[in-house]
Amino acid sequence: MTANPLRVLHVIGAMDRGGAETLVMNLYRNIDRNLIQFDFLVNESNPCDYDEEIRELGGEIHTIPRYKIANILPYKKACKSFFATHSYPIVHGHIGLPAPIYLSEAKRTCGFLIAHSHAQKNPLSAPELAFRISTYPTRYCADYYLACSKQAGIDLFGTETVESNRFHILMNGIDTEAAKYNEQTRASVRTELGIEQDAPVFGHVGRLTHIKNQSFLLDVFSRVIKTLPNAHLILAGRGEDEAILRNKVKSLNIEKGVHFLGVRDDIPSVLSAIDVFIFPSFKEGLANAAIEAQASGARCLLSTGVPELARINNSTIFEPLDSGKDEWASIAVDLYAHPHFNRECAVIDACASGFDIKNSADWISRLYLDNARRI
Repeated sequence: MTANPLRVLHVIGAMDRGGAETLVMNLYRNIDRNLIQFDFLVNESNPCDYDEEIRELGGEIHTIPRYKIANILPYKKACKSFFATHSYPIVHGHIGLPAPIYLSEAKRTCGFLIAHSHAQKNPLSAPELAFRISTYPTRYCADYYLACSKQAGIDLFGTETVESNRFHILMNGIDTEAAKYNEQTRASVRTELGIEQDAPVFGHVGRLTHIKNQSFLLDVFSRVIKTLPNAHLILAGRGEDEAILRNKVKSLNIEKGVHFLGVRDDIPSVLSAIDVFIFPSFKEGLANAAIEAQASGARCLLSTGVPELARINNSTIFEPLDSGKDEWASIAVDLYAHPHFNRECAVIDACASGFDIKNSADWISRLYLDNARRI
């Protein structure tokens, strides 16, 4: 490592295995760390999934209190205090709600400021209205704007910003080599979970939370097993809805076929083990898991809450949720009956669609280096 690599500060809630966090870590692993290093300003003092790896890669983790609207003055004071003693050439912000506060405070002592949108807006509600009002000033606080899709950019930054030369869609790149289908890991994961090698396996990767709509997925699977009684469903992830979902599994009497894996650091192996990936989210910014699943060669059934930009091959099906659980189950069974002709080749589609993390890392590195303002 060079003596003085460019240090970039990423402002993000907590470095657990979420979509935005995984993208940042994929970028971190693939940049030239002799030239660029990442530090993190987070709201979580407890250990998080990626903390150890961040420190191993040479990054530092700083903590300030979590923003809760009611603590706006203490939060602003904490930001002001932090940036008074930490000056960064680049600040890359990933938290939407308090972005106007931390970006405004960073502007006093730091250099080039980036605001990054990772999600589309949710249906209007009181909390959503508060979010939109609170984040509106973000479009005036940063020097440059990134988003996982055009709509995610418009929702947070407005059409004028998205159509300017200060906006770019940064593809949520994945490690395409790791994502490639592997017959051996398929067999080992199935053995680990006690699943027969020839059994139909459906899968889902994502935080166990309302927006991901896993309750709908369980209803779909309860219908799938009426046609495929030896089918299994793998759920990789954790979240606040886990207890609710486990109870629903019991009430549907499908415990024998459902596997809660929790957080895994071998998601490509899990995806190799499944035949059909089902993703019924109400709304997504882009959905890294759906991209990885397609790259693994699994057949994919995604809701129309996932942007079309996430499609990497023509065999992926985007289905409205209001088609109903019976229709989703029927489509899932049909997808299982028509597997990918050559799963090892599916990763080529991911590369051709621009989802190779090496390309994303090269692009963001140029943005950082070209705009670094040494303090």
